[in-house]
Amino acid sequence: MVAGKSIKVLFAVIVVAATLSSVASAEPQPLDLAEAARLIEAAGGVEEHPDANAVVIFDRALVEFEETGAFTQYSHSLVKVLTDEGADDYADHSSVYHVRYFTSDILMARVIKSDGSEIVIDDDLITDGTPPSLSAMNIYETDFREKTIVFPNLEPGDAIELLTFDDSKPLLEDAYAQTFYLQYSEPILESTVTIQGPPDMPLKHAVIGDIEVEFEERSVVEDPDRGEGGDWSYYRWTARDVPKVERELGMAPMPQVATRVNVSTVHEWSELSNKLWEMYDEKTVADRAVKKLVAELTDGLETKEEKIQAIHYWILENVRYLGIGMDFGAFLEPHAPSYTLEKEYGICRDKAVLMVAMLEEIGVPAWVTVINLTRKTDPEVPHTSFEHGIVAIEGDDGEYLFIDPTQETSREVYATYPGDRWVMVLREGGEDIRKAPHYPSARNSGNILETAEVHEDGSIAGTVVITGNGMYEEILRQIARAMSPAQMEMMWEESVQSLYPGATMSAFESTDPDDLTTPLAITISYSVEDYLLDADPYMLFRVPSATGTFDFMSEILVGRLTSLPERKHPVHIGVSIGLTETASVKLPDGLDIKSMPDPVQFKEGVIALDMNYAFTPPEEGDGHGRVSYTKSFGIDAFQVSPEEYRNMREAARMADRSVRGEIILMREES
Repeated sequence: MVAGKSIKVLFAVIVVAATLSSVASAEPQPLDLAEAARLIEAAGGVEEHPDANAVVIFDRALVEFEETGAFTQYSHSLVKVLTDEGADDYADHSSVYHVRYFTSDILMARVIKSDGSEIVIDDDLITDGTPPSLSAMNIYETDFREKTIVFPNLEPGDAIELLTFDDSKPLLEDAYAQTFYLQYSEPILESTVTIQGPPDMPLKHAVIGDIEVEFEERSVVEDPDRGEGGDWSYYRWTARDVPKVERELGMAPMPQVATRVNVSTVHEWSELSNKLWEMYDEKTVADRAVKKLVAELTDGLETKEEKIQAIHYWILENVRYLGIGMDFGAFLEPHAPSYTLEKEYGICRDKAVLMVAMLEEIGVPAWVTVINLTRKTDPEVPHTSFEHGIVAIEGDDGEYLFIDPTQETSREVYATYPGDRWVMVLREGGEDIRKAPHYPSARNSGNILETAEVHEDGSIAGTVVITGNGMYEEILRQIARAMSPAQMEMMWEESVQSLYPGATMSAFESTDPDDLTTPLAITISYSVEDYLLDADPYMLFRVPSATGTFDFMSEILVGRLTSLPERKHPVHIGVSIGLTETASVKLPDGLDIKSMPDPVQFKEGVIALDMNYAFTPPEEGDGHGRVSYTKSFGIDAFQVSPEEYRNMREAARMADRSVRGEIILMREES
């Protein structure tokens, strides 16, 4: 695997290495120092790679799998550092592994200096212990390990060579599946993946991506190195002069956009679903402790929904989630519910298994379900590259409803983020992979309600109430939980001050973000002196909520993400999301409307925007003239394609033009 901070963060997968000989693949060996120096010199420098911080000279991969699903893997890479930033990126390399499944050995690691000398990495520069993310949570979990190699005195012109060997127990009984990446965030001169295995377990495989990849498949009969019965099949993929993946702000994650190879001896998704069900089924059994807990939680509750909610909230509040970084794929064997109860923490699959066992105790059939959160899933080949485990139950209409027992800030029991994502429900007999139902942006929408009054002296005072549902409320709650009440109030006070010079927040109130039974509501009162601009004979102002002061999401989703004229990669929003703003501004007596910003109506593809102003004369209302403002914005997909991005950018342009427009008032003629 290519070493470096950028690679280890972006790829939570195992990448292995070696070369394919004419008959059988030999174990890779460290390069001769003279040969290494020749390759490093031939790789060129910043002139040949002006947009790179490093160049991967080679990244070669070798896997050998057995009938049981066990496999061994080598990884051998040589990387030349081109810049100071590259030296920092590759100064250390970390890999996280699970001791129940893997053993990981560093066969050789060294820095090859630009003068041809070498620094061989010894044990003093290698650590192997509890991942810092777990230590920070005061959790000592011996099965999770993180191995870190430090490459000292790394400078531009130097190179690092890394050769490792991993031995894995079967992740799937009598089956093998894996994903390999042929492209990274730096250019690669050669990327090779070689796999060898029994001929009666043929690989189904697919290359996903834009770069050209050479493929070779062959069979070897009576391999002399393996003795009697040594027939083997070999597969090799090679890519050369691979360009780096160009980064874009807010782009879909690297594992989705980089060219990759998916391989599997399982040819149907239903077969994989059944295999995983067999692994999980024996774990989803409630013991005495679980039965007792469910009885206590549901005592006195009458409806199924009340009982589901009670179980869901209890798991959220009492079983800590270790985080997606510790999941190693949702397909690994989970702990039994009793273990998770005792430890009071768990990975996604542990919490999902606990919830399934508890739901079945109240007569609700439930199934562990696997899903990807940060990227789209490749459906071409059945694989185990899923990041997350959740729970599925059947709704009254027969469609699945999804519950995520790791969403610790979600008030709603049924998750809305799975919409349009591929999910695999683990059921007896197996199920094909399917897309979760579409959840429109209104299911994850914010709501900003403003009432304000303009006074005779040109000042304005108002109150804003911010609420939301689905993911919008969850994000609000995450922010509120991450801050103290004083910090939260200060954040919104700074936001109010950005409204207009001299703006002040006169009152602030928030419901308890830790109380999942109550919708989160943030109430802000503000006042601004001399808010109306006197341009005799006219007076100008903007509706405060129309300025975006109270909408933190639109600036992130639209303002920042639409700065590029074009995009090569999809924009990753994460969930369909929307916003509704409604404002009513009371005007002082004697003022009438001269003009208001033009309405905006835009609906193209997954992007929708509607902005309107209206004036109610005094005689048609409560005796006072009123300006009303409404805005509805929605992104109806969890990712925006490069083609749809043009619509997103146009909507942003139209919204910005409308926001800059002002309401012009004039004195009524006496």
